[in-house]
Amino acid sequence: MQIRGRQLAFTWIGCFLGAGFVSGQEISQFFTHFGLPGLVGQIGAVALLSLLCGVIFTLSRRTGRSQVHEVAVPTDNRVLKALAGGIAVCFMYGIYVVMCAGAGTLLEQLTGSGTLRLVGGVVFCALITWIATRGMGGAVRVFSRIMPLLVILSLVVVAAALAMFGRNGISFVPAATRNPVVNHWLLAAVTFVSYNLLCALGTLSSLGTMVRSDRDIRVGSALGGVILLVISLGINGAMAALPASTSAELPMLYLAQQLSPVLEGVYALVILLGMFGASMSVFVPVPQYLFRFRRLEGHSVLVPVVLSIGAFFLSQVGFSDLIGTLFPVFGFLGFVFIGGILCNAWRAFRKKSQAEEVTTGGGHGTNQ
Repeated sequence: MQIRGRQLAFTWIGCFLGAGFVSGQEISQFFTHFGLPGLVGQIGAVALLSLLCGVIFTLSRRTGRSQVHEVAVPTDNRVLKALAGGIAVCFMYGIYVVMCAGAGTLLEQLTGSGTLRLVGGVVFCALITWIATRGMGGAVRVFSRIMPLLVILSLVVVAAALAMFGRNGISFVPAATRNPVVNHWLLAAVTFVSYNLLCALGTLSSLGTMVRSDRDIRVGSALGGVILLVISLGINGAMAALPASTSAELPMLYLAQQLSPVLEGVYALVILLGMFGASMSVFVPVPQYLFRFRRLEGHSVLVPVVLSIGAFFLSQVGFSDLIGTLFPVFGFLGFVFIGGILCNAWRAFRKKSQAEEVTTGGGHGTNQ
């Protein structure tokens, strides 16, 4: 399957528009809490994320590498590749756990029922287990259909919140308490980029081998970056217009509740679509990676089912607690992955330049 720039854009932003992002919890902890400096960090973070995604797509397309350890490790050392693959898979699985927690939290905040929180988590895990096993091609088709709807609906609620709560101005005031793990706006911004890249690396590296051309990569990376920036700035502004929202487990849903029951239902759908897309992007590569081991190779159904059961029980820890601890820790590990990706990209692009120089030189020699 070959994909165009538009499909690429909606697929890669779908990797990041999960429950943490569209609910506002992630934006709140990593940007809104820092006030105006956090806004600067947010713009820089999205721009850097878009650029790095373009690098990964180009690297994968030119080298044919589609596995996490192949993209992130610039050597043939088996131990380093195994370590890199293991860390990435653990983090992607951790994101799946966060999405499961978000699904239950969403139902509980809407209904006030703890029982529905448990039931919702079970149903969510079952659906993702069934759909994610259809492979990356199926995931791209789903992303291309649901992400435009998610973008439109989220912007409708953001615009309504800004119109209602921002009439007296929007004040980006630093929060009194912040996450002790990322207590500076610059550290928060680069950590945001790092863990997002790490959680999506399995999908991003696969997408690069499916893109038609370098032009589609440029279009897809730029278009996705613009869409992601507009949504993230809108969410940040809406929460800054009503600071009380940042104390809720799902801040943007809280804002929608203050506006109208209809918009509450709309944004609940937005969050659900975000969780659905992000879960697919992180869950598809996990069993595929584990199938490399002989003992697991023939269990194409059992492995995803066991993983989903484990994710359900781990998700009972709590949504905001998982975001506040799991994301920063793996974000620090992600710095190493970014370094490996850039090193790999530099080596691949240098080889291509040298090959072009040889070809050009040979051509001149023939003409003489």
